[in-house]
Amino acid sequence: MSEDILHRLRAANQNPDIQFTPNVNNEALILIEDICLTIANKALVQLGKPASNRSANNLFDRDLQRETHYDSDELGTLVRTNLPQLILEQRIAYDRIMRAITEQSGGLFFIDAPGGTGKTFLLSLILATIRSQNNIALAIASSGIAATLLDGGRTTHSALKLPLNLQNTEAPTCNISKNSGMGKVLQTCEIIIWDECTMSHKKALEALDRTLRDFRGNRRIFGGALILLSGDFRQTLPIIPRSTPADELHACLKSSVLWRHLQKLTLKTSMRVQLQRDASAGNFAKQLMDIGNGRMEIDESTQCITLPANFSAKNIDVNTINFTIQHGIPSETTTYKSIDTVENQDEVVNYPTEFLNSLDLPGMPPHVPTLKIGVPIILLRNINPPRLCNGTKLSVKKMMNNVIEATILTGKFKGEDVLLPRIPMIPTDMPFEFKHLQFPVRFAFAMTINKAQGQSLQVCGLNLENPCFSHGQLYVACSRVGKPSDLFVYAPDGKTRNIVYPTALQ
Repeated sequence: MSEDILHRLRAANQNPDIQFTPNVNNEALILIEDICLTIANKALVQLGKPASNRSANNLFDRDLQRETHYDSDELGTLVRTNLPQLILEQRIAYDRIMRAITEQSGGLFFIDAPGGTGKTFLLSLILATIRSQNNIALAIASSGIAATLLDGGRTTHSALKLPLNLQNTEAPTCNISKNSGMGKVLQTCEIIIWDECTMSHKKALEALDRTLRDFRGNRRIFGGALILLSGDFRQTLPIIPRSTPADELHACLKSSVLWRHLQKLTLKTSMRVQLQRDASAGNFAKQLMDIGNGRMEIDESTQCITLPANFSAKNIDVNTINFTIQHGIPSETTTYKSIDTVENQDEVVNYPTEFLNSLDLPGMPPHVPTLKIGVPIILLRNINPPRLCNGTKLSVKKMMNNVIEATILTGKFKGEDVLLPRIPMIPTDMPFEFKHLQFPVRFAFAMTINKAQGQSLQVCGLNLENPCFSHGQLYVACSRVGKPSDLFVYAPDGKTRNIVYPTALQ
């Protein structure tokens, strides 16, 4: 790691004679410590390792360096190649954002973009344009999958250091020091692009607003910075445990006091239809919009919609299908047991190990996963963004006692081999604290609808034996593919419930 840092330092200064210094070794310690803080929330000294000297880190602001290392010539070529490919509505949005940057007017913008309308292409071009001018453009996304689709993208919680119990915090702010690398990025960036924002709690946006006003010393919204949100409110809203529809709508970004300052831009044209020149894809896109907007005809006796005839069958329950397919793969198995411990030793008697082992919580790996070579898995935590984010899909390549070697299946880093360690995970929605030490992965033959948001699939099977229970879930599930022939749905009697909150679409 120190050698890599030295190599970058020599390249940046165009001087091959630079030698190792204490600062180079210190930067390596800081990088290692950052990973430890991300995974275990512990500094090196707490793990019995040499402490880093962050005050001596004047030459290296990791986040600032990360946002300024782009090749401006290469990006300039990309911009000149891709800019003529924008269709009219994309060009209108692009020019509006570029004008706001040129005028230094700041503000809050939102690109309303259903799936397949070329949103990622547009956002990537905006990022490339700004970075080709040697300026800073910060890319974040509410899901790990969406983050991997943007160059330099990171998840919102990881980049902004938002509180884990965000919804229970009265006036949250980003847990970032003004003089840190990320603090400097927030003070100097030309734009912050936030994709899949509709999944985020309104308090996340308000936390960013408070932080930017403080860092920039400016009372205007977001401290005068330009914030570009993008997403589709037909998709799922913030997940609030044990909530009512009113709770979800109250947590939605549209309920924030900041929303009235927003300027809306819209993408409507399906690029999938244009590129594929497939009439069935055009009809499919219209059917998806009818589902997303709640316009499908409802059977008053059952309050269900009848699925279009070209949505065919079949699928089964997530855990069952994962087990069934994995069981049929002819390969040796390796079983990994988790280590579960109560944080407060006074509560050990109340919560025995056997009880902790039996818990199967959302977003947590199982107690005893059995893996095989070649099975697909999905990452449940941010380990090394943007390469390894929550939601990254991988294939198991090699299994060892304390590490799993896997190959990334999706995103910019597709095909790269990585090592996955066991990490401690502490659920935040339990009445007591316990630590779950396990590999942060689950099988990915099948997954929940919410976990699938942001994924593009070649073929999708959808089990609606138990109908959707929240806004936008049916729309999200059906829109993972671009053609009706690639979607296979099981629903009793060909009917299912489609939950849409009209207030969220207004």
